[in-house]
Amino acid sequence: MNHAIATPIRLVVARISRTGMAVCSIGAAACCWAAVAAGQTPPLPAPGPLSPMTIAPFIIAPVLPSPVLPSPVLPAPVPPPPAIPQPDDQPWLRPYTGPSRADIDATTLDGKVLCGYQGWFNTPGDGTPLGFRHWREGAAGVDKSGKPAGHFRVDMWPDTSEYAAADLQEVPGCIMPDGSPARLYSGFHIGPTLVHFRWMREHGIDGVFLSRFIGETRGRTTGDPVTRHVNKVLANVREAAHREGRTWAMMLDLSMGPDATSQMVIDDWKFLCDEVKLRDDSRYLHHNGKPVVLLWGLGFKDRPWTPEQAKELISFFQNDPKYGGVHLIGGVDPSWRTLKGDSRTDPAWAEVYRMFDAISPWNTGRYRDAASMDAHRHAVWEPDLAELETSKKGYMPTVFPGFSWDNMHRVKPGTSLIPRRGGEFYWRQFAILKALNVRTVFVGMFDEVDEGTAVYKVADQTPAGEYFVTNEGLPPDYYLRLTGAATRMMRGEIPLSRTIPATLPTPAADLPK
Repeated sequence: MNHAIATPIRLVVARISRTGMAVCSIGAAACCWAAVAAGQTPPLPAPGPLSPMTIAPFIIAPVLPSPVLPSPVLPAPVPPPPAIPQPDDQPWLRPYTGPSRADIDATTLDGKVLCGYQGWFNTPGDGTPLGFRHWREGAAGVDKSGKPAGHFRVDMWPDTSEYAAADLQEVPGCIMPDGSPARLYSGFHIGPTLVHFRWMREHGIDGVFLSRFIGETRGRTTGDPVTRHVNKVLANVREAAHREGRTWAMMLDLSMGPDATSQMVIDDWKFLCDEVKLRDDSRYLHHNGKPVVLLWGLGFKDRPWTPEQAKELISFFQNDPKYGGVHLIGGVDPSWRTLKGDSRTDPAWAEVYRMFDAISPWNTGRYRDAASMDAHRHAVWEPDLAELETSKKGYMPTVFPGFSWDNMHRVKPGTSLIPRRGGEFYWRQFAILKALNVRTVFVGMFDEVDEGTAVYKVADQTPAGEYFVTNEGLPPDYYLRLTGAATRMMRGEIPLSRTIPATLPTPAADLPK
């Protein structure tokens, strides 16, 4: 927990099922919905500003506001409904009690660089029936010629050299340049997550906001495999944060379908508090004594939440006597102050945005080079900071290393590319934010190879006959090293540098083992 291209693309996306994907332009939503209903692949969206998070398989349609009913007069208090029972086959949801370390201070957002983490990848045989979910689309197996059926929907290939063999699955008919079978990992297994958090510790990265799409959480009592997967990823992230001394927090993504209600969001947070005991976890991020939640997606044009629903949710997270008391960050469009861009224009949204404890503008795809980045600085970051400093609100802008989603949309290679420029594009964003005295930064994202924004280890050697964006000959961990060095710069541990320092920290050279 996304984007931009040479001519940015606006998406209307919601996640309802991870077994298929719908991508719609605003002007062509109806035809996209019809295509999805007919089991067809929707057309590529028309050019326009990009929506946030990577497309997960979902359909967006208007979200009707919850009906407002009068409070009934009852003769006596009604007891609360029973807690949702914890499934017997998901022991990982119980509070973590294993080995733990506390290298990173989990009591404050100040001085933190935190990566969005998806973990949404599956492979056949991983304990779910979800196949190569997020890695590939279309039929499984191989076609008559022996080539992989379907197509890849990711634009970067992960470096899998450090994953255990048991955590990898061969992709049928897909061969690496050296003739070996191509293999991919599943986020359902804890092994890859442990590797990812070890990389974070080795490179000095503070931790993550875990993307949790509310539309995928409704199958807790029905055995839905996608809900089971997202709960397992949560448990994996929590354990890895303990074992590697990182911190973590929830990024609740409100990209949902036509039957979405505020109550669905509220119910999931109650589940996380009552069953997972999330707020009690010692590695869960707090700020000013409050658990941190990034509530992402309110106010975007392509997400049909109303101001009334938004106010209901914000009030619940901040004020509910049992489940409130949250430090609530709003993941919003960069034009939240002006109600332009991809923000909804109803004046009621101006009040909604200012109810949050902090603002996190989704900048991914809003610029593609130094000139457009500078324009964004003057139009967004500087005036944002001026207002928020006056109102004593927090600020956590997004930075991203580059972008590409050609395979997802099956377009000519290079069509959607925002070049990484050897890391200078990424580093320059940190340098600007440091110069503006920003204290907290969100990296979008750690593992999102779907849209080519991943900063974890990716490979230059990719499957034969397929197109992938690479690290351009740089070491697999180069963007991890940049992120770690940028974290030190943001905290004032190394001087501000407007270009990448000549010497980057050596992984784990001066970090606890």
